[in-house]
Amino acid sequence: MVQVGTLVRVLYPDYAAGILGRILARETSGRWIVKLEENPFEKSDEPLFLSLEETEFEVIEPQG
Repeated sequence: MVQVGTLVRVLYPDYAAGILGRILARETSGRWIVKLEENPFEKSDEPLFLSLEETEFEVIEPQG
């Protein structure tokens, strides 16, 4: 079950596929806000946040 704090692996979009992230929140639309553990863009230390459908990531470590 997906909930805030769950560790996930991004499946899509392609530029972030394979990167781990943590679920931060659920949007009213049902999408999930994921903060990536690393930024896939070169020369950027800024955190990257994605808004993803549940089909666009897989759960690595359920929370709770």
